[in-house]
Amino acid sequence: MHRSRAYRGFIAPGFLIYTLFMIIPLGVAFYYSFFSWSGMGDMIFIGLDNFKKIFLEPRMSGIFWNALGNNFSYMLIAIFIFIPIQILLAYLIHIEIAGHKAFKLMIFLPYVISPSIVGFFSLLVFDPNIGMLNTFFTMIGFQQFAGAWFGNVNQAFPLLVSVIGWQGIGVGMVIILANMKSIPGEVVEASIIDGASIWNRFWRVELPFLKPSIINVFVLSSIFALTQFDLPFIIGGLNGGIDGKLDFLNLVFFRYTFGDSYNGETAIGFGAAISVVLFCIIFSIALIQNLVLKRLFYRDEI
Repeated sequence: MHRSRAYRGFIAPGFLIYTLFMIIPLGVAFYYSFFSWSGMGDMIFIGLDNFKKIFLEPRMSGIFWNALGNNFSYMLIAIFIFIPIQILLAYLIHIEIAGHKAFKLMIFLPYVISPSIVGFFSLLVFDPNIGMLNTFFTMIGFQQFAGAWFGNVNQAFPLLVSVIGWQGIGVGMVIILANMKSIPGEVVEASIIDGASIWNRFWRVELPFLKPSIINVFVLSSIFALTQFDLPFIIGGLNGGIDGKLDFLNLVFFRYTFGDSYNGETAIGFGAAISVVLFCIIFSIALIQNLVLKRLFYRDEI
């Protein structure tokens, strides 16, 4: 009984803070989503009209599905391209290749740099007029390779994803690397004694131990992809770049909540509806991924 009370006292502050800054605001957002309200004046109850506008109104639904498509496109790239790269980078550092300490610092360092600084330097590199990349191509006589970069509808999204990946890829790498460091030494030594090569040892011995970190990185990468805002806003602007190629759901939320581009006014109620839809999407995907990945990775233990 005394031990139970001690546990409650220990978790109470965290639970109180979480409730105050997460649960209550979420409930308030759900409440506001049923109203037409600019943040001032009377709140007018409109039921599900905000949600109908998001999904059924032709203009708004086009904007919503385009932004959601960009979120999902980046999520797939993060899962199927960035995660394998993170695993590879973690393993190269784990086996202590030459210069692995500098290599680790170089990969992780961009994460500690503010997204605003990363976005600013990206614009300096890819600016069509004064950008370092176009200047470099011109200096070496390859003007044909110079381009508008983020102003090109075919190049803008891949470039943005590359910049986001460059900044954030070190986080997953460190999580996976920490998991690698926890692999029992005797298991690895036994595989070495049996004559396993470095890569056979990785695939057959070490990779199965990485299930927890891979699941975590998988889910975190998906959530990160669905909550993108900083770099798309800095690089593509509030309207999501050329033809909405750099538009993401968080940009749509910000744009239509604080200075509504749809009606020309602030729309807290409509923005709350967008945030509720985004929360439901993120929660559903994270829940499904957790269930599917655990069943897939741990099916032999179930």
